[in-house]
This record gives sequence, C-alpha cells and structure tokens, in this order.
Amino acid sequence: MGILGPWTVTEMRYFTGPDVPWILEPHYDVVDYWYVRAALTSDPSFRARWLLEQRTDLIRGISAVAPFDSVGYQSPDWTGFTGDGQPQTYLGLPGQWSGVPYDFVTGEGDTGQPGLPDQVVGCLSDT
Repeated sequence: MGILGPWTVTEMRYFTGPDVPWILEPHYDVVDYWYVRAALTSDPSFRARWLLEQRTDLIRGISAVAPFDSVGYQSPDWTGFTGDGQPQTYLGLPGQWSGVPYDFVTGEGDTGQPGLPDQVVGCLSDT
C-alpha cells in the first residue's frame, strides 16, 4: 500500500495452509497467512481488514482487503486486485489500489476460483 504506520491493530491472526489448488506453477505446499484488522494511528479513518499471504521471502503481500466494519469471510466484502494499472480509490476501502478488482471469496471477475483454499477458510470465522 505504500503507507507507513504506526498502526492500531484491533485483531490479528496467523495461520498456515496449502496454496489454492488452481495455482499449478509454482505451487506451494505451505502458505503463511495473516488476517489483520487495523487503522492508521495518525488517521483512524484509514482502516480496513487485510489478508496477507507469504509463499517465500520474495513472494508476499496483500491478497485481499475488506471494509473495516464488515464481518466474517463472505462475498462481496473481500476484494482482491489482479494485474497492473493506475491506482484508484474504491468505496469502503482505504487508499488507492492498482489492477482489476475481483471478488476474492468467489473469484468472480478474475478466474472464477476462490482466493483461499477450503482448508483455511474456517480460520477467518468470528472475525
């Protein structure tokens, strides 16, 4: 995002699981995931829920973002972005985002495949 903290984190979870099955090359047996619900300390209106993924030390980043006041892991709250493009503002999301937006939960607007494997979706329950 290019935004420096400090952050006020209201919830954070770490979990591991397999890569999504539809990614064939390179496919990782274990992916590190973080769920973070936070706000920028200096600007509490800059807030959201983020899903971060790390496959290697070089392959990591924000996979999806949801409005701060949304709950759970459900469509259409979670948005992922694919590709490049001019950064744009999206209603309910802080900052600007590059690429084409798609529904991270269902995959609609991208591959049609969900962004998380079934094995880890339960890790976002009660969020």
